[in-house]
Amino acid sequence: MLKVKYSVLFIALAVIMAFALVGCNGTATTTTTTKTSATTSTTTSTTKTSTTTATTSTTSSSSGGTITEAGSTTVQPVAEEIAIAFMSAYPDITVTIQGGGSSTGVKSVSEGTVDIGAASRELKESEMSLGLVQHVLARDGIAIVTHPGQTVTNLTKEQVIKIFAGEITNWSELGGADETINVIAREEGSGTRAAFEEMVMGDNLIAATALLQPSNGAVKTTVAGDPNAVGFISFGYIDSSVKAVSIDGVAATVANAVSGAYPIVRPLLLLTKGEPTGIVKEFLDYCLGPQGQAIVAKDYIAVGPTVEMKGTITEAGSTTVQPVAEEIAIAFMSAYPDITVTIQGGGSSTGVKSVSEGTVDIGAASRELKESEMSLGLVQHVLARDGIAIVTHPGQTVTNLTKEQVIKIFAGEITNWSELGGADETINVIAREEGSGTRAAFEEMVMGDNLIAATALLQPSNGAVKTTVAGDPNAVGFISFGYIDSSVKAVSIDGVAATVANAVSGAYPIVRPLLLLTKGEPTGIVKEFLDYCLGPEGQAIVAKDYISVN
Repeated sequence: MLKVKYSVLFIALAVIMAFALVGCNGTATTTTTTKTSATTSTTTSTTKTSTTTATTSTTSSSSGGTITEAGSTTVQPVAEEIAIAFMSAYPDITVTIQGGGSSTGVKSVSEGTVDIGAASRELKESEMSLGLVQHVLARDGIAIVTHPGQTVTNLTKEQVIKIFAGEITNWSELGGADETINVIAREEGSGTRAAFEEMVMGDNLIAATALLQPSNGAVKTTVAGDPNAVGFISFGYIDSSVKAVSIDGVAATVANAVSGAYPIVRPLLLLTKGEPTGIVKEFLDYCLGPQGQAIVAKDYIAVGPTVEMKGTITEAGSTTVQPVAEEIAIAFMSAYPDITVTIQGGGSSTGVKSVSEGTVDIGAASRELKESEMSLGLVQHVLARDGIAIVTHPGQTVTNLTKEQVIKIFAGEITNWSELGGADETINVIAREEGSGTRAAFEEMVMGDNLIAATALLQPSNGAVKTTVAGDPNAVGFISFGYIDSSVKAVSIDGVAATVANAVSGAYPIVRPLLLLTKGEPTGIVKEFLDYCLGPEGQAIVAKDYISVN
């Protein structure tokens, strides 16, 4: 947020100097970002104006002119920062940013008094018919904040509802001091309030005794100055002057909002009357492009790439992860054709070794990391959760095994199908090789201290196990859920079918994580690919055969 207030005299002098420079050499251009925010609940407002002079141009625009934006005070600070960067790149364009609240943004753009309206909530049904086009700038969490000295650090969602509805009125009811709770809320017409009411309050009304404030900044300032206050603000306004409490044990962080763990998240919208054209389109493209999204990502959840999307990404490791990673990579490359993603197998241990040594950007593992691997500086990104199925030839009459029977089969203690109610035929055990993540997970979750029999036929991949079992009426093996098809039969374990639904519910007992690993925190296009993998597009692909984590 712009911090400096300029006096009328200073602005006048700046304008005079700018005109003087233009008169001298015709090269200096004056650009302005204006912010208007109400300082009381009345119509009084304070205008903050910053004037900058661009001396060079890094990008040429199709034409000069002025762009006006008004609306959400949540969107206002990030829009201002993007506008400053945009005007530095396009010095012949002036961008004016004002506040006023989400409803003001919707009204102003629909009436044509501004080029862009800003809203920090979903549009209402009545607003959907105004001919507005929505451009999602970011996603934002709403934090419940208290004074830094408040001892209450976690609230349930139900407690939050009761606090703001005026049903819980003393901090002692929440484990704090015997002090009255002072509720601070936003005024009607605020996007933050509308989102908070929709996502938290539901049919419950904010108490009439709540002290209303005209902006996120005003809520923050009020809470910061009152040891017994509680309020709600955008994530972008959180700083050391207030304390963001956890909700149902989940901290109010951007990372938790991105993962879906934090429950109060809403869109930040830029609105135009019809499809944008000219310099307005250029500005919106900049907002949604790498430069604008890099600014968004400082405090909010970016909805687009934050870097130039060119280059090559390499991944190697688990053959369980390989097929789903390949499908995600194809979709990712379709969206970003200037990026090449290469996916290789080799097994989980290969993935861990390769990424730790820097020979690939991403390692894939279908098991928990070993203790010896935890010190390699690797960051784990959980792509999915996966069940391991015990599979037989489709003609096998045995359709259910107890976990104890599975252990004895793979340990070589049960060697004939007749011992399990099947035909009098020798059981041919098929297993994965050492270093396989699927084998490691199977050994940990099923075998325990029991060793897989030395007579087992070892295969180098899930696909090879499946093919071998499919071709042998007396074989049994274990494979990832993602490899199950009609060529093999997945038996039930203790009466529970090997299905994704049962794995999600917790009924099926053999489930492990599928990990993508990086050496340190990812950056650049590697981060963008991982965000895609963990975002809606990637997780929709994951959910076809595995358990989505987001």
